[in-house]
Amino acid sequence: MSASIVLLATDADHVYDEVDAVLGGDHEVVRVHAGAEVLAAVRDHDPVLVVLDLQIGNMGGMAACLDLRLEERAERIPPQRVVMLL
Repeated sequence: MSASIVLLATDADHVYDEVDAVLGGDHEVVRVHAGAEVLAAVRDHDPVLVVLDLQIGNMGGMAACLDLRLEERAERIPPQRVVMLL
């Protein structure tokens, strides 16, 4: 049985280290380094949770979340559980 996947979008190594330390034992933490990569990663990995860093790269966490919600509304992806890191 494979571990459930948590998608983490952050460009900060210390954020990845902390999230992986907390969730990595029970989940596979998949990291993307830019908000623009989130939608493709959701499609590729089907995560149980998406964790977005508010301040990430050129497409922030809020914009990435909006992108996910628009795709959900259009029924192109299933509903996602999202946690925003401030």
